[in-house]
Amino acid sequence: MSSPLYYQALTRFVGQPPLWTPMPGSVQLCEDSGQYFRDKNAARFPKHPLEPAVAACLAVCPNLPADIDVVACGSTLGNLLRFVRGQGKPFRMLVEKVGNTVFFIRREDCPTELIPGVRGYGHSFPEAFTTWESTVRGSASHQRVIRYAFGGLDFLVRFEADGYIKDGVTDSKPRSQKATPGGGLNPAQPQPSPPASFDELATLLSVNTSTGPQKPTTQTSQLQIDVGGKFIDRSQLFDLKTRSIATVNRDHLVEELPRLWVSQIPNFILAFHERGMFHPSNIHVSNVCEDVQQWEDEHNDELRQLGALVRRIVNLSSSTKARNCKLELCHVTIGRLDVRGQLPDAGDVLSESLRARWEAASDGVLSERDEAGMSSYEWNETGEEDFTACSEFCSYCGR
Repeated sequence: MSSPLYYQALTRFVGQPPLWTPMPGSVQLCEDSGQYFRDKNAARFPKHPLEPAVAACLAVCPNLPADIDVVACGSTLGNLLRFVRGQGKPFRMLVEKVGNTVFFIRREDCPTELIPGVRGYGHSFPEAFTTWESTVRGSASHQRVIRYAFGGLDFLVRFEADGYIKDGVTDSKPRSQKATPGGGLNPAQPQPSPPASFDELATLLSVNTSTGPQKPTTQTSQLQIDVGGKFIDRSQLFDLKTRSIATVNRDHLVEELPRLWVSQIPNFILAFHERGMFHPSNIHVSNVCEDVQQWEDEHNDELRQLGALVRRIVNLSSSTKARNCKLELCHVTIGRLDVRGQLPDAGDVLSESLRARWEAASDGVLSERDEAGMSSYEWNETGEEDFTACSEFCSYCGR
């Protein structure tokens, strides 16, 4: 990405993530350079960042809204999880009820906010070791949607997958491996991935900004939805991280488990490098389903708090006190989550036409949710600070 500009090309959606295609032998890569958006979905579609995922889901399953209580993304759900765990990273998000579904919408300072001081090989490595196949060549990212039940609610969660493994072959778990500069590693027997335990909705949403000839199949707002690629089973997906060989004794997986739990990604690729030199023996492809399950078992109390928090927000968004069923959540201080009504110019989660489709399919009624377990948190529902006065520039920030 050469400049922080909005994507002007018609956004096009097809299926299939990039394929894991490891390069033979040792490879020297250049360090990341350039500019990278903090929220690439907002940069491409600033007015309604969740709209592409929702439009694709409705194209696959028109009756979906009747079965969904909450629509979120890996970022919003991950932020709420960090909040209940007492981790101090600040965040803002918008909450809006459409039909009988409550949407959680990520908000950065602006849609084209850049990640400052990008270093390392987190972009150059996947560019070298994964391949966009012919039917999705030119794609910029791969957004996937997963559906699961949690805390008595039915969730639809959008997240980004780094790629897929064609044959599902993995080696031993990263926390038990020791990387050795230039050394060899006997290949382990492939570990079969467990069957998918969640109902996956869509065949992936990959963004293609090509301006060449395109055959439209469905029009929603400014989106063009094409059917392409092929369905990739969840058991083949992976998340990828690169780290310096100097940190080989650090348990990197444990730091990623909360995020892997949110998206239910079953495979994890951990690649160690020596100043950009990647040796095959230091690139580990692992099935981490058991690790994710163990993390869930060990953090049940925090996950129950997360469920209670989401139910509390769902109830607040359904109350008559909320302005048009639209809220803003702001977390700055550990243990405190400020809840405010949005101002009218904060924008809408969906375009008018897509909202009408979602509402028409929402024929169920959300029941009153149990709010137990929230007494340890301080709520401010009458804050005076204004975080929702939007500028005329992008209709995104809510400032």
